[in-house]
Amino acid sequence: MSKLAQALSKHIRKMGSGYSAKTMSHLQIEDATPGIVKFKLTVQESDGNIYGTMHGGLGASLVDLCSSVAIVSKVARWGISTDMQISYLKAAPIGSEIDIVATCERAGKTLAFSSCCIYNEKGDLLLKGQHTKFMGTDLVDLGLDNVD
Repeated sequence: MSKLAQALSKHIRKMGSGYSAKTMSHLQIEDATPGIVKFKLTVQESDGNIYGTMHGGLGASLVDLCSSVAIVSKVARWGISTDMQISYLKAAPIGSEIDIVATCERAGKTLAFSSCCIYNEKGDLLLKGQHTKFMGTDLVDLGLDNVD
């Protein structure tokens, strides 16, 4: 795992006890470079809907969280969501492992644009999302100097 991936994982674990922290508790960062972060998640029973597949709300949360982390990896700022668009293409059964690739497409002075794709174990695209954020001025200290 890269130093950036380690720093992002450490930072995210400090998010507190809210909904984002619950979602992130079983989301693993696999790799990160500035602007691109790869995650892995096993769909839990508590993540499911009445059809035995990943709930669409979790998919939307993953787009929000993962694409935000991709932005942080590039510009060290969180920002505030202004728009998200999500296409659900295929279901992920409970118990399946999914791969998530989030990319910061562009980050300017006031807006950042990111995308997020979720794949199943076979590499099939399950969900594709786009996310726009208003970028505040608060910088995130990832503590890259303190990562082993």
